Amino acid sequence: MRRSRSKNVVNPMETRSLLLTLAVASVLSAAGAASAEQAAAPDTSEWTCTKCPFDRGHYAATELGAAYVDDDSAKFGDYTGLDEEGVYVVASAEGRAATESGYVLNYELTDLGLDSREVRVSGGKQGRYEYELFYDAIPHSIWDTTATPFSGNGSSHLTLPAGWVDGGSTSGMTALDASLRDVDVGFDRDRYGAAGSYWFGNNLLFDLDYRRDERSGTRTTFGSSGSASVQMLQPVDDATDRLSATLRYQGKNWFAQAGYSGSIYDTKAAYLRWDNPFVPMVPGANEGQMALAPDNTYHEIAASAGWFGLPGGTTVTLSLASGKGEQDTGFLPYTVNAQLATDALPASNLSGEVSVTRADLTLTSQPINRLRLRGAVAYDERDNDTHQLVYTSVVHTDLFPVLDDRTNPVYGFERFRVYGSADFDVYDTLSIGGGGEYRSLDRTGTAQEVKSETMIDGWGRVQYRPTGYLGVVLKGGAQERDPDKYDESAAGSGQNPLMRKYNMAYLYRSYGEALVNVAFGDLPVTLGASAFYGDDSYNLSTIGATAGLDRRYGLDLNWALSDQVSVYLSTGEEKIEAKSQGSQSYGQPDWRWVSNDEFSSWSGGFRMQPTAKLRLDVDYTYAKGNSRMELVGAAGGKFPNNTSELSSFRVDGAYALTERLDLALSWRYETFDSADWALQGIEPATLPTVLSLGADPYDYDVNYVSASVRYYFGARSLKLPE
Repeated sequence: MRRSRSKNVVNPMETRSLLLTLAVASVLSAAGAASAEQAAAPDTSEWTCTKCPFDRGHYAATELGAAYVDDDSAKFGDYTGLDEEGVYVVASAEGRAATESGYVLNYELTDLGLDSREVRVSGGKQGRYEYELFYDAIPHSIWDTTATPFSGNGSSHLTLPAGWVDGGSTSGMTALDASLRDVDVGFDRDRYGAAGSYWFGNNLLFDLDYRRDERSGTRTTFGSSGSASVQMLQPVDDATDRLSATLRYQGKNWFAQAGYSGSIYDTKAAYLRWDNPFVPMVPGANEGQMALAPDNTYHEIAASAGWFGLPGGTTVTLSLASGKGEQDTGFLPYTVNAQLATDALPASNLSGEVSVTRADLTLTSQPINRLRLRGAVAYDERDNDTHQLVYTSVVHTDLFPVLDDRTNPVYGFERFRVYGSADFDVYDTLSIGGGGEYRSLDRTGTAQEVKSETMIDGWGRVQYRPTGYLGVVLKGGAQERDPDKYDESAAGSGQNPLMRKYNMAYLYRSYGEALVNVAFGDLPVTLGASAFYGDDSYNLSTIGATAGLDRRYGLDLNWALSDQVSVYLSTGEEKIEAKSQGSQSYGQPDWRWVSNDEFSSWSGGFRMQPTAKLRLDVDYTYAKGNSRMELVGAAGGKFPNNTSELSSFRVDGAYALTERLDLALSWRYETFDSADWALQGIEPATLPTVLSLGADPYDYDVNYVSASVRYYFGARSLKLPE
């Protein structure tokens, strides 16, 4: 029972216009009465104001029922909470009221019987103040086919059961089968928040928004001990607080705004420690430990201003922002292996600090009626002010000391962007346009393979609309990224000097796009079609990514058979091809990697309301994905295909039993089948040097049915302002 929401705002200018209209009407009415004294006075007792700024009254509705899911499935229940077989409560409510003084109150309670519930309460007095309180929860179900011998999942210390026998490989873990227990992987996200606005007169507005996200549960991660690794449940137990506040002054032809935004991340799971299930490679390597995401903060202040109504229909806006992020969580020790002697850490924490600066200027203009211009200049800088320290006792996976010292890198950048475009109406039915963009990027801090690069992008566009029934838009362009000379020494020892990272390599991209919209005369039928083509060439790369191709299209058809029945159909497809080259001889390429990803979907359905009391919606969706990877060259071959297939059929119906009581029925049947070679047949002990969780590819066949009644209070047909 969702309804659209918008702020309850009355423009002061509209209010003044209404008052002026009423005043003028009163004067004219009085003049008319003086000139026609013999005319009978009209009876105004039944007159209504159809243009009044708000209605008065109240509206409310409640929904109560039950739903049933006939099978367990983490994938089907992801983000909905319908992940387990059983009965669920359907409970929702909504309401709205407006008083004569202009005060409005809204509330919306959605899916209270599910883990994906939502509560919102909003209100205010139009043109004076507004507020909103909200809460929503989203469950993220990842796996329900996993098992582990560890206890303490969801905590920062994972322990093996008593009687565990370490193995040189998973086949030697004789207590593994008896120790395995089924576990679900996933976490819940709860969001609490409040927001409000207050008008100081007609020109000054203050906005405030606060929200807190809390997450709890688990996700998967890997830990290693030399060449052996273990897949575990990493704890998720954190909260993020976000606050933003802005003050905006609106003048006649200008505005100015200043604001603050901040984010504070706090975690109770900043590290993970686990028992080593394999035979220790060196004395003392019975445990492993790794750091997880640390506490951090970010604060930013921003200001913007704009001027509009300038000569030539010109508008200018300017914005500036400056922020700082900090992280000072205490370091973990070099190792938890007490048999290894290490130096003292150079500091107790990283004392990380990053400064961010942004500035941009935007201009739009229409110097003549048929010409529209737009331009922008932007500067963006990230300065990493973290101190660089020398770490003299680095340890490899709690096993072996690393002989050379390490210094923590710091990375920053400076980006500059210039953008411009122009559109010209050649005729009323034909317009052309073009534009371009220039970007420069300078990488600062620790040396990287490419210090600086530039990117130039240019495009053209044609729009043709000969009639109100046909519209065509064609767009095409090319982009070139030109990096500085590749610094092979910055890549470090062990990297092939012919290797080029795809995000730093020379790139030439050409692309084209077409959009067509058709209406069939007086028939209530509309057809939309779109197509895109993109070709990436890494012309100067010998080792690494060499080419990429992206093609996609879509079709949408809508047909209103009558006022009571409408039909819709849509289909789309995308194909992505990528090619890379590598060398197993540390020289010229001797093998190639080719991947092909294909995605397609079809959907259709109809909506009908044969009577005022009955409504029926039917929808069917089918989607399919196929990913193929092949190695060509030395020891080459094809990987098994990764595939996925979704089929979903849904029927929703509602019938008005009485003026205030509706019956709602819903049925959803969904099947999903996938194949993933990285998961297929991989049980906890399948790989000799990897103790896995044994997750299976997603595969389910689920029915969901629900029945509920909705009762309406107050004026069910009341049309209150949104």
